[in-house]
Amino acid sequence: MKIQNTLSGEKEEFTPLHGRKVNMYVCGVTPYDQSHLGHARTFVSFDVIRRYLLFKGYDVKFVQNVTDIDDKIINRAKERKVPPAALSEKYTHQFEKECLELGVMEPDIAPRVSGSIPPILSLIQKLEKKGFAYKTSTGVYFDVAKFPEYGKLSHQTSEKLKAGARVEVDEEKKNPQDFALWKLGEEAGATFSSPWGNGRPGWHIECSAMATSLLGDTIDIHGAGRDLIFPHHENEIAQSEAATGKPFARYFMHTGFFTIDGEKMAKSLGNFITIEDGLKKYGAQPLRALFLLSHYSSPIDFSEDAVKAAGSALASLHGALSASRTYSSKASRGGSLAAAVSEAEREFIAAMDDDFDTPAAMAALFSLAKKISGACSEGSASEAEVKSAAAVLEKLLAVFNLAPAAAGKAPDTASAVEKICKEFGIPPASSLEEKVAALIDARNGARKKKDFAASDAIRSALANAGILLEDRKDGTTGWRFT
Repeated sequence: MKIQNTLSGEKEEFTPLHGRKVNMYVCGVTPYDQSHLGHARTFVSFDVIRRYLLFKGYDVKFVQNVTDIDDKIINRAKERKVPPAALSEKYTHQFEKECLELGVMEPDIAPRVSGSIPPILSLIQKLEKKGFAYKTSTGVYFDVAKFPEYGKLSHQTSEKLKAGARVEVDEEKKNPQDFALWKLGEEAGATFSSPWGNGRPGWHIECSAMATSLLGDTIDIHGAGRDLIFPHHENEIAQSEAATGKPFARYFMHTGFFTIDGEKMAKSLGNFITIEDGLKKYGAQPLRALFLLSHYSSPIDFSEDAVKAAGSALASLHGALSASRTYSSKASRGGSLAAAVSEAEREFIAAMDDDFDTPAAMAALFSLAKKISGACSEGSASEAEVKSAAAVLEKLLAVFNLAPAAAGKAPDTASAVEKICKEFGIPPASSLEEKVAALIDARNGARKKKDFAASDAIRSALANAGILLEDRKDGTTGWRFT
């Protein structure tokens, strides 16, 4: 397995520090407002990377923080005349709910800055003791000049680094690039005691402290959006490595920008679509498919047409699975579908092993789905062969969490379908698949008799229950959850 490492600028063989154990830290949200689809793209991307590592047998410990103390939160809370903690709690809860709807696995640990003050103070004290930190009348700062490797992640010149740094006005600073480790001052609801005086943590020290205290001095994978390469991750490296004398992270991974009309989607620019609105308008799985049809490190320019195209592409995958569920054939010849399954599985794994190339992996799935649908339409494969191929397709889709949404809908749908069977006088069956198959047989029979009213009634009743039938010239041959 190879990963494009932002630190080296090269694709490197993935070798975790501790054998099959992988420690992974992804920078989370700063909850001062609703999260947008740019955030969703990043967190879905790292969700899939995590899922694939698990699929490959790695033992993954996944940490994703919540920056619940930040100047943006304090300023927004003042505007709305609410406590900072109440504001951050509201948007943190909403973000976590939206991630679940998007099918993103919960982090193993989700530390908050407000609950991580002791390790933050400890790290600053260590830096001060080693001569990397100094105090002014406004706070405690990291002395960038003391860390010669500063800039090794962003690969920028000193002048460019100065231009991109967050400006923290303090005439007592030794260097304009020096960044705050601790900000002195009283802010209602966001003030803590420290050896240097009451105040709050600087932005960068928070992640370094949470990552190293929970995962060790050196972590395997550190990820976030591309916009955090500098200054955030650059500063994390400087302060972490200055404190420990060890590499902070072995592999840095960054997702590409999510743009609208070529401009980065961002709260500050006011050009964002919230995750909440995206879920309501497009649904979770079409959004996941949209993100995965591009490489995680590539930019995505958002459009409604792109989401619809992703949804249609996903429907073709689900359609193959639906067709396989109701497929019945006595065909004995085989081999071609089995070979297609083997090829698709090999191509899927090869693509994902090559820096998590989800577009190439999806292409392998589309190829397999097309062959499954073709075999079902032509009756050219045995029932066992079709169902075996479909099982592999569903297994690989599950790595992307793009398998049909049967689990969440099955209980309500099964109950509704049972009522439809009674309504049309169809004998009870044990499984949902058998019930739907019986209704499809009844509908095909009604169509042959030209009883289109009954045929349409069955289709409409199933649609209301969350099941979409797929018709071909020779009748209904498949179905899928809507």
